[in-house]
Amino acid sequence: MKKFLLLAAFFSIFNFQYSTSWAQPGERFGDNMFLSLKGGMGVYSNRLNECPTGFSGGISVGKWIVSPLAFRVSFDFMTIPNASTVKPYTANFALGSAEFLWDFTSTFFRIRNWRLKAYPMIGLGVVFEGGDNGHSTDHEFQAMLGAQVNYVINPRWDAFLEYKCNFFPEAFDGSGGDVYLHSLLLGFSHQFTEGPFRRRTSGESRGVMEDWFFGAGIGPNFSSFTFEHVDKLGMYGAAPEIMFGRNYSNFWTIRFELAGLTAHERYDTINDEPGDGYTFSTFHTDVMVNLTHALKFTRGKKLNVLPYLGAGLAWRYDNAQFDMAADFGVMLRYYIGRRSDLYADFKYTMVTPRVAGGTGEAGPLPGILSYDILWVGLPSITVGYIYNFGHNTTRYRLPAHWSPGGSCAD
Repeated sequence: MKKFLLLAAFFSIFNFQYSTSWAQPGERFGDNMFLSLKGGMGVYSNRLNECPTGFSGGISVGKWIVSPLAFRVSFDFMTIPNASTVKPYTANFALGSAEFLWDFTSTFFRIRNWRLKAYPMIGLGVVFEGGDNGHSTDHEFQAMLGAQVNYVINPRWDAFLEYKCNFFPEAFDGSGGDVYLHSLLLGFSHQFTEGPFRRRTSGESRGVMEDWFFGAGIGPNFSSFTFEHVDKLGMYGAAPEIMFGRNYSNFWTIRFELAGLTAHERYDTINDEPGDGYTFSTFHTDVMVNLTHALKFTRGKKLNVLPYLGAGLAWRYDNAQFDMAADFGVMLRYYIGRRSDLYADFKYTMVTPRVAGGTGEAGPLPGILSYDILWVGLPSITVGYIYNFGHNTTRYRLPAHWSPGGSCAD
């Protein structure tokens, strides 16, 4: 059920009726940026407790990168007394998330100066949990679904009521079942500049059917545990992938990708052989920025360099359970025709130790920032083909002095 909810949220947030790009090169840094403070009630739920309540709060900083879509980084905390009925203790949670807010009133209605708005939210990140009374610590990836009701006080200040539900993997905190954090928060947002109307810019995608693309590629991956045994060919696997997405502007691209096929558990140093092989998949969303056009759009540039960050779901086919993954990398995209591109993608996908066989390296700060969620991963290199749909306004433009013969005047 949780996988279905997350996938539905991914599709609903990004498949709007129309979109306008706002965070464009040439704008001031503070345009469309906001800072939020919030506090309220939290509820912790797993099979070992009876939903105890506590205090929750947080701080967020974000930017409207597309007119109906904001991206923010949120740091939240929650303190829950009597978090377990088995051995009572006070649980303290710290959460960091990358989150999207969707302004669906601006998506479906022409009226943009409404004071009251509702923003569905989705996020992915990490959680760190500690407690008193000898309770052990834990840390994992986490996912969030929620909603915010926002009231515009004036062009600089908003008040909001926010609900968030954070989902944790089934083995988190030794629960062995569903684990949730619910929070109901009241807060205020401060806009860095007075800009209540997020207007179109020259570099944006203009219509709902423009600037979409589909791609497919394949290449090798490596089952990495702090990059040990790189020289062992048996630790390599296959990494096919399919993707679809949209270039929302000259600068911003969002893609969805289904990737992964074969990988290995940790190398068996006793028998000097690769770890057991397994099949897996990840489904993730990536936010990409086009460095080729970071300062301004330049005509005639065929090679585009797009670094990105992303997160999503991960699962093994022999041990299906709710898990998450994060990824980062850089994609090189080369224009070969009006509809066609070639690409090379250099990616590092971080997965939890459970996906990789239950083992990982301990880091320099155990319980705070251990390697086991940062360095158990699947680096990969893939090459493939991208087909572009509809009219393309943000991908490539002919040089200004192009002639019908295909040459450019000096």
